[in-house]
Amino acid sequence: MALEGENKVETIKRIRKLIDEITVEVRAEKKLLDRNPGGRELALVVTKLEEAKMWAGKVLGELGHKLPEKYRDEA
Repeated sequence: MALEGENKVETIKRIRKLIDEITVEVRAEKKLLDRNPGGRELALVVTKLEEAKMWAGKVLGELGHKLPEKYRDEA
């Protein structure tokens, strides 16, 4: 949900930050569960969160937002 006064680009950037925060938490739990029941499933959660962040980044691109020059790959 967009915060009041927030434009689409700011909203997507905020969502991507939230995804990052959740990913960090899940990775910490995954380390505890590696090679134990639930470890594989949490690995999939991390993968899907990374995909969600990537798709949100694609939305930013469609909205005309560009990455800072040092992160661009124009190949």
